[in-house]
Amino acid sequence: MNASIERNRSAYLTLADAFSRVGIDRQAAFLNWGYAPVEGLPDEVPGPEPAAGSNAPFERLVSELIGPSLLDGLRFADIGCGRGGALAFISRRHRPLSLTGIDLSADNIAAARELLDGRRVRLQVGDACDLPFPDNSQDVIFNLESSGAYPDMAAFLGHVHRALAPDGIFLHGDLWPRHMVANFRQTMEDMGFTCESFRDVTAQVCRARELMPSSLLDRLATQPDMKELRDYFAAPGSAMWNCLDRGEIVYLLTRWQKTGERAHVMDRARLNTRSHDIEVLIAEGRDLAEKRSKWFPFGAPRRTAKVNILAFPHAVAGASAFKGWRHVFAPDWQFSPVQLPGRESRIGEPPFTSLAEAVEDILPLVTPYLDRPLVLAGWSLGSKVAFELARRIEEKGYRIPQLVVTGVCPGPHEKLPDIASFFGGNDIETRLRILGGTPQSVLTNVEMLGTLKSAMEGDIAMAAGYWSEAVIRAPILAISASEDELVSREVVESWRGRTSAAFDHVRLEGGHFLARDEGEKVALVIRKAVEAQLDAMGFKEGL
Repeated sequence: MNASIERNRSAYLTLADAFSRVGIDRQAAFLNWGYAPVEGLPDEVPGPEPAAGSNAPFERLVSELIGPSLLDGLRFADIGCGRGGALAFISRRHRPLSLTGIDLSADNIAAARELLDGRRVRLQVGDACDLPFPDNSQDVIFNLESSGAYPDMAAFLGHVHRALAPDGIFLHGDLWPRHMVANFRQTMEDMGFTCESFRDVTAQVCRARELMPSSLLDRLATQPDMKELRDYFAAPGSAMWNCLDRGEIVYLLTRWQKTGERAHVMDRARLNTRSHDIEVLIAEGRDLAEKRSKWFPFGAPRRTAKVNILAFPHAVAGASAFKGWRHVFAPDWQFSPVQLPGRESRIGEPPFTSLAEAVEDILPLVTPYLDRPLVLAGWSLGSKVAFELARRIEEKGYRIPQLVVTGVCPGPHEKLPDIASFFGGNDIETRLRILGGTPQSVLTNVEMLGTLKSAMEGDIAMAAGYWSEAVIRAPILAISASEDELVSREVVESWRGRTSAAFDHVRLEGGHFLARDEGEKVALVIRKAVEAQLDAMGFKEGL
């Protein structure tokens, strides 16, 4: 027996056992990842029936794949039918002439038989790469989230073409490495299929994953041999999730009509590296997940967010300096404070001494999400990081940031303020006490103070080494504080010359560390500015 087939059967057996152990084997009718609408992206069908309950996103995915296809009076086969959820849904919503379900796993077929008891459905264990159908025997073949593990995708597609009646419809939904999408489409055309619909629904599937209750995964994860469960279900933050969110793996819903004969010569290898390529991307995704969690400890940018907001703290401060901001923003906005090396959870890493170097490290972590509105917010030194990142994004030709926020910071062409006078000298402990956020246990630890001194020296070097008269096309919101003894209102106003777009200067009551001490006040100003930008520039339609 093919090793890949045996591995797949073993995986389904493990999953069925886990469902049974946590008491949800009767409820787990669907194994697909679901579909949830995303504002501004088109849907093909209305929302699910109210009676769908917790199965609503899974039924919606099935409906989106079927689309406007009429199934009444047709011979319908679900290849990789799993536990029978899609067949039960179709038998309830349509009137096909016949329903057939094929699955590699005997456990899945047993669960489907129990679910579909009393309905006229033929169910059998079978191999998708060697379909047990006569030629021209099916009008519709349905294949959802099953083909990713097939050892011979080309053989499966050949059987689909053979088994479909003339003008029959093939409904296919699954994952594809982005670099293979064109090959997939070309192969289908070479095989005698005409494309009726070709949709990338990665964002909608990721949104459904975000809405999935984490309690279910937590229960399943306690069961034996379920260490890869988070990837199997594309849980937010998993390696698979990162691949989807960055667009390296895409989720396609496609509909094809059999209109011609297969080409005599087929490049089978063109599709049969798919499973391997996905595994490679997931392995890379695991490394990326670790990196993202370091840079964005309170949540990373995501493609399903209405707005992504990156926040850069003042010198020596970490991402927790913005803890008072998060609850101010809407739930569908992603607020991501940035953790630079040398502070908090990254205290053991050498700090940056060059602002340009810091931006070059951050840029690759942001670029996959630049098709969504982006806000870059900085406080004090962080303002210059935000500005330079915006400049680099524009220089690279990406979508212009929605807004750049600069808080209590001189423009990048202004000379630095007298930091020594502000802090009352160069004593590291005194400076850290004024900056705040450093535990007493650290302030009294000589070794830890030395590490933080290195971070402070790195930040001072970043500030001293950066000078720019660049003009960006993104609008700027500058914030000054009424009781700031370090940065004057006039030098904050100097940011006006650094943008060719709109500029606004808001003065708030408070001191230099207002963003940390009264974060809600600052976040509220930013929220209102972003809402105004979205409305004024018509981004709502493009989300």
